[in-house]
Amino acid sequence: MSEIQQKSKKRAMLVLVGCCLMQMVGLGTVLNSSSAFFAFVPALAGVDMGSYVMWISMYGIAALVGTFLGGILLPKNTKLFLSIDVIVVALALVGFTFATPDWTWQFSALGIIMGLFGGQFFIYACPLLVNSWFGSAVAGRYLGIANLFSGIGGAIFPLVFTQLFQVMSWQGVYYVNAVLILLILIFSLTVFSTNPSKSGLEPYGPMLEDQAAGSKSGVPLKYCVGSVAFIIMIVACVGCSFPGGFNSYIQANCLEVLGPDAATFSATLMTFLQIGYIIASFACGWLCDKFGFKPVTIGLFALTAIMFLCWAFVAKNEVAMAITAFFFGMNNAIVTICVPMLARSNFGEKNFDKVLSYAMMGVGLGGAFGAPIIASFYITTGSYSGAFTVGAVVMVITLILILLSNMAAKKTKEAHWEEA
Repeated sequence: MSEIQQKSKKRAMLVLVGCCLMQMVGLGTVLNSSSAFFAFVPALAGVDMGSYVMWISMYGIAALVGTFLGGILLPKNTKLFLSIDVIVVALALVGFTFATPDWTWQFSALGIIMGLFGGQFFIYACPLLVNSWFGSAVAGRYLGIANLFSGIGGAIFPLVFTQLFQVMSWQGVYYVNAVLILLILIFSLTVFSTNPSKSGLEPYGPMLEDQAAGSKSGVPLKYCVGSVAFIIMIVACVGCSFPGGFNSYIQANCLEVLGPDAATFSATLMTFLQIGYIIASFACGWLCDKFGFKPVTIGLFALTAIMFLCWAFVAKNEVAMAITAFFFGMNNAIVTICVPMLARSNFGEKNFDKVLSYAMMGVGLGGAFGAPIIASFYITTGSYSGAFTVGAVVMVITLILILLSNMAAKKTKEAHWEEA
């Protein structure tokens, strides 16, 4: 191994550690642990639950713009813009501590701020950094390792925050969350960048055969955007995030089926869900590198569709629910692993950052409206079973769209592929 390769490996591993931390204290605390705040803050702060939870809906909508901005800003100056994102999100968390019983629109405003800035690094920054610092033949496994930590954060921090709510003020818990977010600055100000060559380094690990000539080979952006493959991919990405909307309703479904006495058990379902995600994050990344993203994606979508049907017709006792929650949690890897792999497979590395930002906008769109759609099904039918059945159908349709997009991309690559 040459000196440049040794330095590149060291830097790439530091970037990976930073991504792991970013996923754990970013997604892991703000989004994956939001259930703990929902359970305590409205009562302790004396605010209306309906007004309070609006922040997460507005976050989802604003994140559409945030992800797009990330695709423009982060590749230009990762250290500057990612650090600004981190600081603003931390300040937004502090902003919650000023909540009073008459707050309404203020929660939505904070959600918009967190979406515009948090949307740039909660989901988008990690695949961008990993794909910049690791060869395309191994990037999937390292992306899986990094995303695994969002599941670890989602499994640990709800329990931590629940305990903290017992021993300190609810405002104090927000301060703790803000400090955790600021830890990302250790890496964003030092090792994060998206262009190894500017530091005289190179991506660590081998490249795929069709990209061996250079890490930035691919289809020019003008031929990506507007192509049939691109349009189908964006529509498919909307469906990819649809299962995530159900995660917030797993506990509610449990209470509907088993009754109010199952409140404690319903909380443990989220732990099973996150454990499933942790395992899938690592396994799917490794499997994508070994077998390609297509068979892994097919398997993951098939599993998710089956679990949707299990929620609707089979999971009617604690054991069945725990098993279903575990396997259903693996659906989170669709967004964190399969979507970035699809973007790269379709159009290569040349404009991966921008293509991924568009793909994540599709993901954000599905995430923003998925939960309200599920709620409307419940209001109309009085049960979540119908929504779960629709979820299975959406998975089948989305998988078909992904495969069609990948097939259409072959023609685009044949006509417009450019080497670095």
